[in-house]
Amino acid sequence: MFNFKNNNIMAVKHTPTNEVHKGTKGGTTGCGFDTTEHSSHWINTSERITCAKNGCKN
Repeated sequence: MFNFKNNNIMAVKHTPTNEVHKGTKGGTTGCGFDTTEHSSHWINTSERITCAKNGCKN
């Protein structure tokens, strides 16, 4: 059986840029973006995190 590390990390997508960050809509991303500001630009997703900034990628 496989043991997938980080398989339950929440991700949120910034729709204007299509960048996926660690975090959830209604909070703050791992790298510090406030998802309550322009909340219509953010959606919760199960996609792979694409943000390479500290806090999201590590």
